[in-house]
Amino acid sequence: MNKNGPILIIEDDTDDQEFIQAAYQKLDHSNELVFLNSGEIAIQYLMEMTKIPFLIISDLNMPKINGIELRARVRQNEAINIKCVPYILFSTTVAKSFIDDAYAIGIQGYFKKPIKQNELVAILENIIDYWKVSYSPGMYL
Repeated sequence: MNKNGPILIIEDDTDDQEFIQAAYQKLDHSNELVFLNSGEIAIQYLMEMTKIPFLIISDLNMPKINGIELRARVRQNEAINIKCVPYILFSTTVAKSFIDDAYAIGIQGYFKKPIKQNELVAILENIIDYWKVSYSPGMYL
């Protein structure tokens, strides 16, 4: 796990991108945020990346390739199936079927998008802090 790598935010809504950017700026973390507007762009980015990401935070509801389909494609493609990069879903949709499908294909968290910035700040802080202290295969003590 590259704890200093960029945090990929896969989000097609520019208002949500700005909301996430503003919330992240309130945190004391130095990871670069990289915004990708679609699943297709995310796959291309992962194919060409020069730095292994720290986290992938993806919207669920996106056109063409939704967040669950994107995770499945990443896992199926050896060239971009990066081991130990947490894949988190953010969605306004919280339904058992989506949550079950998401965990079945190996996501590490499913979070409802909040409408208040202080709630988003708290969620981002919890996610990032958790993964910053987590150990993964290949790390040495």
